[in-house]
Amino acid sequence: MMRVACLLALIALAILIMTALHLDGATATMFSFIGIPALAVALGLYVIKRWQLGAFRRGSGPSTT
Repeated sequence: MMRVACLLALIALAILIMTALHLDGATATMFSFIGIPALAVALGLYVIKRWQLGAFRRGSGPSTT
């Protein structure tokens, strides 16, 4: 799941770089319809996986006392 999230984030980043290099409507449309959803799915998969690993539980971190 983490590899898929990384792959989707890299796809979004590649489209963002293409958009920065070629400022026209085609790359902006590609970023809007492919890049942003790919980034959203990547972040969602990352959060789900971290949740499954217990990263968001209270009291699971190191003690500060």
